[in-house]
Amino acid sequence: MPQALPSIGYTALDESGDLTTSIGSDTQARRLTVRAARHPARGLLAALALGSVFGATGCSQLPFSAAWNPWAAAPPTPVAPWRASDGNKQPRLAVLIDRLNKEVQIDPDKEHTLADLIDLAQRLHPETWRAWEEARAAAARLGRSESAWFPALAATAAAGTSRVVEKAGAATGGAVPVTGPEATPALQLSWILLDFGRRSAATEQAGWEVMTANLHFNRTHQDVAFNVSESYFALDASRARLTSARVTLEQASAVADAVQARFEQGLATRPDLLLAVQERARAAFDVQDVEGQVSDTRARLAESIGIPPTVPLKVAELGSIPLPTELPATVEQVMDRSLVRRPDLAARLASLRAREAEVKQARAQFMPQIGLSSSVGGDYGRFTFGNGDPIDFHREVYGAFLNFSWTLFDGFDRENRVREATAQRGAAEAEVAALELRVIRQVWQAYTDVKTAMGKREFALALLAASQEAYAATLESYQSAGLATVLDLLAAQRDLSRARYTDIQSRADLLRASAALVHASGE
Repeated sequence: MPQALPSIGYTALDESGDLTTSIGSDTQARRLTVRAARHPARGLLAALALGSVFGATGCSQLPFSAAWNPWAAAPPTPVAPWRASDGNKQPRLAVLIDRLNKEVQIDPDKEHTLADLIDLAQRLHPETWRAWEEARAAAARLGRSESAWFPALAATAAAGTSRVVEKAGAATGGAVPVTGPEATPALQLSWILLDFGRRSAATEQAGWEVMTANLHFNRTHQDVAFNVSESYFALDASRARLTSARVTLEQASAVADAVQARFEQGLATRPDLLLAVQERARAAFDVQDVEGQVSDTRARLAESIGIPPTVPLKVAELGSIPLPTELPATVEQVMDRSLVRRPDLAARLASLRAREAEVKQARAQFMPQIGLSSSVGGDYGRFTFGNGDPIDFHREVYGAFLNFSWTLFDGFDRENRVREATAQRGAAEAEVAALELRVIRQVWQAYTDVKTAMGKREFALALLAASQEAYAATLESYQSAGLATVLDLLAAQRDLSRARYTDIQSRADLLRASAALVHASGE
């Protein structure tokens, strides 16, 4: 059914007696001119008739108005932006999100762990809904393919009245009208008995396509879980950086206070004091900057879950979970497991099997087809010849036929269909090989990233411990003995701040690399 568009302005007669109707949107009108009859009275009747039809729709919508006025659906001018009218409203994204989230309630007082967030994402994220609906659609296509094995039964009927004028000779009085009602009900059955592999190949193809969609659904869940984990680790790292930035601000304030005290005692110069105040201002700026990063990472986490960032959601701290210190298997073993467990790779293999079934179906088109068709019906009526008495008429029709059809030549369409299906099967084989290489590369990269992150984590811990000791010693030397200068103290403070950031980043990198390795291996 074409979209009903807002139209209808007015209907009237112009000075020449033509019937004119204004059709279009609020910004642009089109005039449909219909030549009236010779007499103005007939034009008036036509105007009243069309006006009644148009008035029945009001001034809102007219079905099929795009048939003669398609420009009303387009922007009215090239310089003004298009706006949806009452009859053609834009979909609201908030409505779509609410439709997806209506069955899941988020407790605003609960602190959600990583497992809770992944569970929410698997129930809320639009990608899981999309993959689920695609799998259901593939299952419906499988059902459609299997329906070809069943007979088709249809009921038809036609009823009405007719008038036929029979031309007769002068002896019978000339033309004789034949009038009367008539009805022709029928029940028809058709059943394909033998098609030499067409239906079985189609069912096999649909079955493999269901397998493909189901495996893509599983991989979508893995992708969603990985994205949530990655965003969660990023949020945890940003919150840790915020804590570190606040500690650095406290230390910078303590250093500034110490320099202020020495300045008041005449033991520090004004440039020393200004440098300390400058460092405190830089630390305060870093706190504000990291607070913005926390807000951004929280928004990314909400997106990975499938909710707007305005939804109140408490996220639990990661805490001191044990980090991996060694890899449980070699990279070759992880590669072998990934080639077996990756759902997307298995989906490509299932797609290849579907293409092979498509080749079978194309080759089966060369074979004949045998079917059964039958019908039960009749023709019932009552006719009157001229001024005579009515005559009842009925005829019952039964039939059963064995059908045989065999296309002998179709302009090489079947040959080219086989060539097309064979080429698509070859392309599917190449896609499987390409995905295998990509899986191996992803596993290798993730495995290497984990090993690198483990090494960086060890050095980050050593750097943090050394920086803490250096800062404590420099601060004590500056406050008590006065051997360290302000520049030494500020440098030690900056080194400690960078060491904290390095420690936080190394921890986040190790967690993310470990999650990426699990995701790459298909677990």
